[in-house]
Amino acid sequence: MQDLKSLEQAKLFFINGLDKLNANNLVGAEKDFELSLKIVPNRLSTVINLSIVLIKLNKLKNAEKLINEGLLHHPQNRELLMCLVEIYKKLIIYKPDYAEAYTNLGNIYLELNMNVESLDAYNNAIILKPDLAEVYSNRGNVLQKLKKYEEALDDYDIAITFKPDYAEAYSNKGNALKELYRYQEAVESQNKAIDINPLYAEAYYNNGIIFVELKQYEKAIIYYEKAITLNPNYAEAYSNKSLIHLLLSDFKNGWYLFEWRWKSLQKNEFRNFSQPLWLGNENIQNKTILLFAEQGLGDTIQFCRYVKLVKKLGANVLLEVPKPLLSLLDGLEGVDQLIECGHEIPTFDFHCPLLSLPLVFNTTLESIPECPKFKIQGKKINYWTDKLGRKKKFRVGLVWNGGFRPNQPNAWGVNERRNLPLDQLVSFRDIDAEFFSLQKGEPAESEFKHQIAGGWVGPNIKDFVDELVDFTDTAALIMNLDLVIAVDTSTAHLAASLGKPVWLLNRFHTCWRWLLDREDSPWYPSIKIYRQPILGDWESVMRRIRHDLIEYLNNIKPI
Repeated sequence: MQDLKSLEQAKLFFINGLDKLNANNLVGAEKDFELSLKIVPNRLSTVINLSIVLIKLNKLKNAEKLINEGLLHHPQNRELLMCLVEIYKKLIIYKPDYAEAYTNLGNIYLELNMNVESLDAYNNAIILKPDLAEVYSNRGNVLQKLKKYEEALDDYDIAITFKPDYAEAYSNKGNALKELYRYQEAVESQNKAIDINPLYAEAYYNNGIIFVELKQYEKAIIYYEKAITLNPNYAEAYSNKSLIHLLLSDFKNGWYLFEWRWKSLQKNEFRNFSQPLWLGNENIQNKTILLFAEQGLGDTIQFCRYVKLVKKLGANVLLEVPKPLLSLLDGLEGVDQLIECGHEIPTFDFHCPLLSLPLVFNTTLESIPECPKFKIQGKKINYWTDKLGRKKKFRVGLVWNGGFRPNQPNAWGVNERRNLPLDQLVSFRDIDAEFFSLQKGEPAESEFKHQIAGGWVGPNIKDFVDELVDFTDTAALIMNLDLVIAVDTSTAHLAASLGKPVWLLNRFHTCWRWLLDREDSPWYPSIKIYRQPILGDWESVMRRIRHDLIEYLNNIKPI
């Protein structure tokens, strides 16, 4: 550990290096950054700036070595990866027929989710050297990201032709087949990868995912466990296994294994606090604890019910949440201070993410806390009461799309499967009720407005979402409705927390929170779940909804 004097010296070298870099004194900047790194090795800002200097000086091998060493300590750092991009671009300028540089460039773009650029780099590599099996397989991975699954399969087959024992290509092919719902072929391809390489943990893991989608959970657990045996630190396998346990109501094992979600390289929500994580073992009487939101907005609404239980242990409770939830959670029981994500956090002694609190309190089906009581301003509720006027018909709110999360590419596939195509709402067109859009988020909002403008043949859906600035606005509108019909999204959580009847449209391979084959939810007493009987079958779900809605309307007293 460096003493304070050494740290100050490193800082001085770094500042001098920046000054020289800005003055284009590259040789001087190189020397100062190197001196700074000798005192404080692997400091990210120093590594990045020294890399920039080395690239400008055309010391490309030195720069590449430095960056790769930096990535060992700062995995997937975008600035370091972009420095590598500059190196390979320069190499290509010096040597236009350098296929390996194009290959490396494609690999980096792939890691950066710059798919179009990656595809272009791989295409150039293949033109220069058409027998590179690894490039075909990697290009197939890019095509998968671009949802060009058939083209991806062609690339995997070419890769296998050049390299028949290419386990990774078989596994990647299995992933593409899964996306095309060709599950039997997908399993066969993963098994071929396993035959070639029996120690290939990822292929076992991929089979686990396939069997989850087929709702064959015992088989999925077997494959996840095999992956874990081969790779005892396989965080994604542990995390996915936890979701099966939770789905099957095995909360004891589920909550425990769910903690592996923080070790997954796919998660970017990890909070590296110096204060200890609290999972219920320490006494927090008269201590300050930071509870913070994670994952989606709906998750925060669902799990903020635990805050008051933490408060009852005698702690001073800080709650950090995303800005859209601030007004809704203002005044939540148990919260001493509400903090917006990204703002300064006061001093605290312990921290705990909201979704770890079920583990802390040993939650079972029977001990799930009741929904929180949100304080919605009466004037907001009255605004909608006045705006909507005297109620003449049964009022139904509609949400058909879970929204697009650009920063969560791993959720894109799930989002597509949980979303209801807008044209499915046409089945409500002759039902004697008033329908209201509660659909927030792009591209769904724009698509709906476009449909309306182009001659919508479905029911008259009143659209006031432009006035819904935050969740309390949405809550106030919901309080003036009789029923909410929604896909699995934050608005469904909100409406159910308010005690409004919610008919939840649930995809075939359900989210763990809705458990397995239940029409009710222990989390929300007012929810009724309508599940797809087979993958992608929204038609039968909507027929049931339509039937039940008509029957319900026939049995209620006239308004």
